[in-house]
This record gives sequence, structure tokens and C-alpha cells, in this order.
Amino acid sequence: MKTSIAIIGAGIAGITLAQALVPYANVTIFEKSRGLGGRMANRRREGFAFDHGAQYFTARSPAFRAVAEAAVEAGHAGIWPRAVHTLKSGGLLTDNRPPEPRYIGLPGMSGFANGLADGLEIRKQTTVAGLQQCGHGWALTDGEGQDLGRFDTVISTAPAPQTIRLMPETFSGHDALAIVRMSGCFTLMIGLDEPLHLDFHAARIEDDILSWIAVEDSKPGRRDKLALTIHSRNDWAEANLERDRDEVKSEMLASLKRLLGLDFSNAAWLDLHRWRYANVEEPASQPFLFDEVLGLGACGDWCLGNRVEAAVESATALSKRMITRLQGA
Repeated sequence: MKTSIAIIGAGIAGITLAQALVPYANVTIFEKSRGLGGRMANRRREGFAFDHGAQYFTARSPAFRAVAEAAVEAGHAGIWPRAVHTLKSGGLLTDNRPPEPRYIGLPGMSGFANGLADGLEIRKQTTVAGLQQCGHGWALTDGEGQDLGRFDTVISTAPAPQTIRLMPETFSGHDALAIVRMSGCFTLMIGLDEPLHLDFHAARIEDDILSWIAVEDSKPGRRDKLALTIHSRNDWAEANLERDRDEVKSEMLASLKRLLGLDFSNAAWLDLHRWRYANVEEPASQPFLFDEVLGLGACGDWCLGNRVEAAVESATALSKRMITRLQGA
């Protein structure tokens, strides 16, 4: 009988790990959200579309580059942006760096994850809130104490602050989890009915509040109405995470007005999303965490760094350890 494995989180790490393990075990992914991809997320509202999480990803290793290019061939990914300029109070600085392929999901950012997840057993809108040792395995429960099943091995790919709360005190990776520091981010989404002419499709922002702006309809495969996605700085978000949402929105709009000379406060659509765990400030500095005795583990971008590729590398490294273990079972 195959080993049963529960993976918590259907972000890129969870999906990558699951696909590697499926030939060797019965794998079930639990995802608290309706969609896949974690911070590779998109949102549609009243004809407007926003990639309100990760803006793009790079692929610098040959292995992940092959995955990205296969996704392009399959129609799950595209190339964007060609350049990332810098927006300052004094104007726009043109990006003159050598071009590097940057990838996005199609038709929205989560499309990349959806393509990778083909064939996997994923239980969406299911939050794993409790782990209880049960014989040689683990019983999972949701926030209301409902039974989610019993599994021989459980792996969390949730952000480190969430993983450390879930794992029992006896988990050998506790010290490494405690090292990890993550920071938040606010995403301001602006939908426009009127034409807007900007000299860029994407730009990093040098500002006390804002860090990024993207013109959504400049992306391949987007046929929606004109929309802008703006990210706050991570340090500013950390200092303001619990503030009133309308106050946060107003400050971000005021900063955008200073930079562009445009007032978007009466835009056709305005929305704000808070990411509590958006950026990895201090990683665990090891590829993954795995407790051989307990059959518990964790992986994710927070193990190695702050890129989508770091999540893939972490999951791939853990999968190799687990496959060796499964083949010896």
C-alpha cells in the first residue's frame, strides 16, 4: 500500500513537491483559498483584472527555465515585461540593463500554477488548523475540528510564521522556522474607464510608501479594461498592517498622485489587498526542513530566498529526500 502524504498549501512549492511525489505515494494537497498559486494570484472585478501578488518570475537555473519554457509552449505562461523602469519624484529612469526573460502566468498569474497542477488531488477552500499524532501518522483537522483524514507524512508549504504555529513542539525544524522573517505588502488595484497614457508598462518606484506599478492590460493575454496594480514598500506595510484600510488606500493614492500628477481617487474601481506574508526578509538558509522520526516537513521560498524559483528549488530538494525515503520503505 502506498504511503499517504498530505501537503499543506497549493502554491508553487506545494504543487512542485506533489508532482514529484505522485509516482511514489498517494498525495493530497490542502489549499485554504479558492485558487492555486499562493502569492502568484490574480483577481477579476467588474471587467478589470489584476495580478495582485507576484508580478513576474525569472528562471535562472536550466531546470526551472525548462519548466517555464514548457509552460509558455503550453499556453500557461508568457513573457512580460520587456523592461522594468524606475519611477522617481523627478521622473522616469529608463531600464538599460541587458534583457532577461521574465515570465507571467496566462490568462492570469495563477495560470502558471494551474498548468503545473494538472492531475493532482487538491482540496480547495480547506484550512488545515490542527495536527494530531495518530499511531505512526497524523490526523488533520480544520478550524472547526472537522476530520480531514489521516496521513503517514505531512508537509507544510505555508509561510514560515503559519507553519511554526501548526507544527508540534517536537518538530526538529522549529529553530530554523524561528529564524525566518517575512514582511507584508499592500496592493492597490485601480480600474479605469478613461484612457491613460504612461511611458512604461512596469516600473519600480523609489518612494517612502510605494515600490511598484504595473499596467495590467500591457500584459500578453489580457483583454480586460485598463487597470493598474500598485504595491507598497514592505517596510511601510509592516508599520501599517493593522491600520484602517481606507487610510492606507488614501496614503497610497496621495503618493501616486505626487509621482504621476494624476488623481485616481474617483477611479471606476478601487480595491486594496493586504498580504501579511509577502516578502522573505530573512530565510531559513537551508533547502528544506524534514523530521525523519515524525514524518513532518516544510519547504517554500522562505527556506532559500524571495523568488518563485526559490520555492521550486526548495520543493525539488525535499522531494529528492522523500523519494529516497519512500523507495526504502
